[in-house]
Amino acid sequence: MSNSIFCPDGAQTFFNSEFQEAYHSKIGPITESLHKFVAPCEDILKQSFSREVKILDLFFGLGYNSGVVIDFIYKLGNNPSISITAIEKDRNIIEKIKEIKVPKSYIKWKKLLQDLEQRNYIEYEKIKIKLIVDDIFNALKSIENNTYDIIFFDPFSFKVAPQFWTEEFLLSIFKLLSKGGRLTTYSGLKRIEKLAIDNGFNVIRIDAIGKKNHSLCVENGRE
Repeated sequence: MSNSIFCPDGAQTFFNSEFQEAYHSKIGPITESLHKFVAPCEDILKQSFSREVKILDLFFGLGYNSGVVIDFIYKLGNNPSISITAIEKDRNIIEKIKEIKVPKSYIKWKKLLQDLEQRNYIEYEKIKIKLIVDDIFNALKSIENNTYDIIFFDPFSFKVAPQFWTEEFLLSIFKLLSKGGRLTTYSGLKRIEKLAIDNGFNVIRIDAIGKKNHSLCVENGRE
């Protein structure tokens, strides 16, 4: 890991020297997470006021996707019930959560997530977060299909980490979605869209933000 990056939304991210890529878009980690990952799942998240919504946060990194989804759901109402399983191989990036500069509105959630440095399970009211620190291919072996209502799929790009974008791996992730569940990702790759459609999943294109291309939401609409 090398230089830190301060973004227009007031949040800080980092540049990964191993992959030669920043953890987040230049528009800012909070803005990106809200637009590309969280907001497309609003109707599912509203169900957390009547039942537990299960979320899988893949490539957890600095935790912005989990933090933003918690912030988002509390803005919709009180006492939501959410269970988040977060997977991240690099414990060093978890340790950076306590250091990042964020807007005042996000500080509460940063402080919650930084506790994952010391323990791999935390609770806040009816919010549960379990962190698995492991290689993602190993970590996913113990997860059954049709488990999660929402999956955040946020690895480094196909250009620098093609192993996370193979058809076999992507399809194994799609199958973890429960009926009606959604996977969101920043990528708009046509091969992802085709793979999903060819295997009976629905695809929603999320409008671009900034100068980037659209992103994708894959929905399990299969019977």
